[in-house]
Parts: sequence; C-alpha cells; structure tokens
Amino acid sequence: MEMGCVKVRGSDGQERRKFLRTQDNIFIFCRLRPRHRIMEWIAKDISEMGLRFESEEFVRPLNLIDVELYQPFDYFRSRIVSIYALAKVVWIKEIEGSEKHRGNNKYIGGLKFTRITRRDRNIIADYVKERFEKRG
Repeated sequence: MEMGCVKVRGSDGQERRKFLRTQDNIFIFCRLRPRHRIMEWIAKDISEMGLRFESEEFVRPLNLIDVELYQPFDYFRSRIVSIYALAKVVWIKEIEGSEKHRGNNKYIGGLKFTRITRRDRNIIADYVKERFEKRG
C-alpha cells in the first residue's frame, strides 16, 4: 500500500490543494441520484476530501452519489466504521485492457465529497494519517 499527497493543478498550472491519501481497497455502496440505482464499488484510495473508485458501470461526471463506506478505519483493522457522504463524480475513464486490469471493473473515476460530517471526515483523515505514520 502506498501513501502520499495528491497534488491537483489548475488550468493555470498552479497547485490548488494537497491531501494526504492512502491506497486501500474499501468496499462502498453507492446510490446514484436521482434514480436511486444501487451500485457496489471498490474505492482504490481515499482522502478526507474524496476517493478514487473502480466500477463495472459508467457514471457521468457531475452526477451526485450517496456513498456508504464500510471499512475498518484503524490501522489494526479492529474497528469497523460506516461512513455516509454525498459525493460528486469529478472524472471517470475506461480502464485500459492491459494484463494487470483483467478484473470485472471497466471504469476508474474520482469522487469529491460534497457533504460529509466533520466527525466522518476526521475519521478518514485520522485513518489516512495513521497508515502514513505506521509505514514511515
């Protein structure tokens, strides 16, 4: 598992933000608004501001998604936490058909949390920080 800061650059080339992020496989239930279609995804990495996911289905950018994360959110995986958030799809692309991507998932994308409680955001931030410190 790798961790690090994600650096996002604006169209002007200036770095806009940095968030500590950890790679992990986190199971999530998603409900696409407004049709309320249920989907199951795997989050491949997570930060307190969003996550990168894999999906079997294409979901249009800017769609709102109700997200429920189920994951042990401590380093020793002794405490399972359920976290709810409203998120927006910010990007999605097809996974290239190379040898390392022969699973069922056909798309990879990014979600930005648009509504999440401070408590849940702190749980994610603490989890990422804890994993980063244990690795170092």
